Amino acid sequence: MRGGSRRVAASLLAALLSACSARPVAPPAHVGPVASTAPALPGWSAADVRAVQRALNTTLRGPFFARAGIAVVDAHGRLLYTRRAFAPFVPASTFKLLVAATALHVLGPSFRFPTTLESLSAPERGTLPGDLYLVGSGDPTFTRDDLRAGVDAIVRDGVRAVDGNVVADASAFSDPEVNRAWDPDDLRYGYAAGTSALSLDQGTAEFHIVPTQPGAPARIRVLPQSTLVRVSGAILTASTTLLQIERAPARNDFTFDGRIAAGAEQSFWRPVTGLPLYAADVTRTMLRRDGVRVGGGAATGIAPVAPAILWRHRSAPLSEIVREMLVTSNNHFAEQLLRAVGSVRGAGTAANGWRVERALLRRDAVPQGGLRVVDGSGLATTDRVAPITLAMLLARTAAQPQGSILVGALPQVGIEGTVRWHRLTSALGRARAKSGHIEGVDALAGYVLSRRHGRISFAVLINGPGAGDGAADGALDPMLDALARS
Repeated sequence: MRGGSRRVAASLLAALLSACSARPVAPPAHVGPVASTAPALPGWSAADVRAVQRALNTTLRGPFFARAGIAVVDAHGRLLYTRRAFAPFVPASTFKLLVAATALHVLGPSFRFPTTLESLSAPERGTLPGDLYLVGSGDPTFTRDDLRAGVDAIVRDGVRAVDGNVVADASAFSDPEVNRAWDPDDLRYGYAAGTSALSLDQGTAEFHIVPTQPGAPARIRVLPQSTLVRVSGAILTASTTLLQIERAPARNDFTFDGRIAAGAEQSFWRPVTGLPLYAADVTRTMLRRDGVRVGGGAATGIAPVAPAILWRHRSAPLSEIVREMLVTSNNHFAEQLLRAVGSVRGAGTAANGWRVERALLRRDAVPQGGLRVVDGSGLATTDRVAPITLAMLLARTAAQPQGSILVGALPQVGIEGTVRWHRLTSALGRARAKSGHIEGVDALAGYVLSRRHGRISFAVLINGPGAGDGAADGALDPMLDALARS
């Protein structure tokens, strides 16, 4: 964010930090399920608490739960059930709940990311006398179609020539594009694309492969067109599809090998590197294809302080972006939001984003013991969070003005998104949650609307051999059903 947007965000953070005087909740002395002698809680009798604990002890059996951390709290954040709840675990994508809650609080549900085309001065008789600037603020949803609309708009307004360069200004973020904690094997796939204040098509290029005659090479189209993306190798047309797309380290040189089934066009998305320069080059290519003369090349830099705004694009509201992130478990959205949150402290870095997240947890008296924030998405295996942190964050957020937005942004378990494969009975239509799956990790955190006691927040983090890819999902369903019946 730049200028006034950054000043507004900074004032929001100041208000947040001034409220950070609440003491964090201390962990209980016991380890394991809450004792049956727990005192009565508001809305819950002692008998009710004992009943839900018995039900969960019955359902949370088996090898997966022997190494799980579990926290269940009522709408007031009071403990109903714990099992290693204050121990740190690898969270996988349940970590996205932290950046979602923070972004909604700090930026606001109606916040929209701007992206602009700017110049030092207005065009003179159809010619921009200097450089054309593409300025980003971190929009995770910005696409080549959006950029195409911007180029078309300035052409319609009479721009026929750009004397200088097309310059990408991505200075709103200052982190490296790629998180060093991520597994290098993940970096070849779109779900581990880089982050930038100018991230086109979620940091990826589309390779559209069109089969031809059996035995002949297929046609490979790169979308959007860019001189910075180079293709070598070939894909043969055959009866089945088995192909590889490899990118040279830190370069946009892609090598193709394998085969594709005849009669079936397919697209594959792969991360590109040097995202700001790539966006500038795509813009330059679009302009030239529209007949606009561009005297210079593609470059990166800083836009003028008082520019002429030629075109402005605004993203969908943050509330919609957060829902898309949680329903589809979009890593790129989470990483972009973490840095956007960080920008309220000045620089759009992951480190500043972590500081803002921690400030929100302190303000709401959410325990942070063992918390280690390495990224925003949970893709890093070195992230750590305790189940009580997630469960309490959910309970506290739900009670705040923006709480209904976060609750509604979570997918309905057994119905949609990454949690649609669950098979519920009593909890169907009453549970919303974020799942998390990487190798050695199965996790689920969210809300269940109980029949007699209102909303319950929960977090289950399973780490260890055999976990991952949803192996434990079916074992979690009886727990959600039991909570719904309470």
